[in-house]
Amino acid sequence: MPAVNTLPFDPKLGYPQKQLVKINNKAYRLFYRWNYQDNFAVLRIRRIEDDTIVFEGKLVEKNPFEIKDPSTYENLFVILPWNINEKEVEVWVFG
Repeated sequence: MPAVNTLPFDPKLGYPQKQLVKINNKAYRLFYRWNYQDNFAVLRIRRIEDDTIVFEGKLVEKNPFEIKDPSTYENLFVILPWNINEKEVEVWVFG
């Protein structure tokens, strides 16, 4: 059974916010921002080892995304935005 974790987000810091995380023994930099014009959260996930963006997009609650390596299309992990608003972000990670 795959492990389920949540991506780090500190509500005290708000938007924009950067976090570092390790998923499947690889380091990633997360960058959260809020699109105030259209009222939605955006997440960018960048792999540290080669500075490659593996995901950048709008976070839609309960809409999962398969994160794939952009050059090999290998499945890296899946994210599931669970609770998204202007104050907090809860994104589940299935690795």
